[in-house]
Amino acid sequence: MSGSVSAEGVHRFQRRDFVRASETDDETPRTVGNDGPSGRGREHGSGVLHDDSEGVFPCLWEQGREDADEGISAVELADARKWLPGTSSEEALRAFVHRQRASRLAVALLADFYGAHPCRMARVHLLVASAVALGRFWGVSAPFARLGAAVLPVDSLRRPRTAAWASYARACAEGLPLEIRDERWIEAHLQDAAEAREAGHEAAFLMEARAHDGEPLWRLLMQHLEMTLGSRFFDQPALAGAVSGEAAMAHGMAVTLRRLLRAGWSLLQHYALATARAVLLPRWPEYPGLVDERRAAWLLLSSFVTAWAAAGVYRRGVRALHRGQRVGPAEAWPLLAATLGEDVARVDPRVVRFYSNPGAWAVTASVELHTRMARGIAWVATRLLGQGVSEHGARAFPSRFRTFRRVDGSMHFVRELYCDGVLRVFDSDFVVRKGRLYEVFVEHGLEVELNVRVLEDGGVSLRGRRVLWHGLPVPLFGLCVEFRTHPAPDGSESVDIIGTLSPEGMHENPPGRIHYKAWRDDVRMTQAPAKA
Repeated sequence: MSGSVSAEGVHRFQRRDFVRASETDDETPRTVGNDGPSGRGREHGSGVLHDDSEGVFPCLWEQGREDADEGISAVELADARKWLPGTSSEEALRAFVHRQRASRLAVALLADFYGAHPCRMARVHLLVASAVALGRFWGVSAPFARLGAAVLPVDSLRRPRTAAWASYARACAEGLPLEIRDERWIEAHLQDAAEAREAGHEAAFLMEARAHDGEPLWRLLMQHLEMTLGSRFFDQPALAGAVSGEAAMAHGMAVTLRRLLRAGWSLLQHYALATARAVLLPRWPEYPGLVDERRAAWLLLSSFVTAWAAAGVYRRGVRALHRGQRVGPAEAWPLLAATLGEDVARVDPRVVRFYSNPGAWAVTASVELHTRMARGIAWVATRLLGQGVSEHGARAFPSRFRTFRRVDGSMHFVRELYCDGVLRVFDSDFVVRKGRLYEVFVEHGLEVELNVRVLEDGGVSLRGRRVLWHGLPVPLFGLCVEFRTHPAPDGSESVDIIGTLSPEGMHENPPGRIHYKAWRDDVRMTQAPAKA
């Protein structure tokens, strides 16, 4: 029998989708289609995104079962006997080998995809996948392998499996900020995990694990599940829109870390020994398209070093927890009516609709900083407060408005600017007190009283009147910040918001200027509002 597999055979496999390979489950192999829970949301563009996580995992050699068996080496069978002690079935040993090869392919696919489409959470995924491959967990359990295959971002042809993963890949290709790429990664991963549970993969693994209760290796598999999917209690609320995906992931990270420190030392020891063996005494046969053992070990080690960058996702998630509940485009706040009273009738309805819920509008932004003073103020605000933008020029930056409802019902308004791969954020509350509008920067203890007046064209002006820091007045040194919102003169459902930073009384050629162009987002308006 041959101890290697031809490159032609591997290529034939990689031209096809993953198929059901667990013949030991007495099921007929089938190509995965677009039916069932895992088939939802797969359409992308004019075609259909291929989903190869349904079923088990790839049957690596699509040359018929006999040809695939001939490709199994004695080393792989010996490895299977080591990890499946007491198993006398040749069929079970060969199934172990096929699943372990699938695990190696999964790591190779992840390394290639994340190499071209990086984010902070990608490092964590690659760390976990490398550890699982070195630990032989896919080989040990077919349901465990199904779970792992269900959360792969790409299929065997290295194409995004779902529309959410395609969106993530586009964000990377467009050079969007790291935070936005993390956000889209989390959204795609949460959807995958939910669909894997709906498909029964987790329940099938738990049932199999109960049959092996008390076995040390199976305890490690259970620990791994508890540290990953088992630590995520807020996935469903995140998918329903009650909390942000980053907040759900942040909570899961905290739970995982606590469990690792309290009861995960045996699992860490297992991974450490497997990594050391892979570096010093690699045994996996080399096949085209599959990661080799030493490469998997180095991927684990490098990912371990860089995965700590995911702490930034944790911090962003914790911050998101305090923003309140994300609201849909149908939500509204009567800010102008509560501030202007009867004079709100003089305001153009488009401007009223904008301030009722800015999160329902799409937006771009451009920034002009004409003087050193303006650039200096912007630089200090951005670096010290995290609220501001120092990038400027004639180009328009892609941007996003988001609105949240606080516990007291007030609006939390987030403005995000994607400035050459860097995320800049303005993050504040808009509240009405005794007929006066205030912008409150809760994290910094800043409160700005705004003077609201109606403009001749039906727009409104919001001008900073007084600034308090923890209740103490802040000197403005003659500077004035004003935002003027004008309805589009062509009658379209769009507005222009022009913010200026200038000395008191100067209206022409201000030193600093930001221009938001917002228009009604029909896509958002067709979406259902977030559910609690």
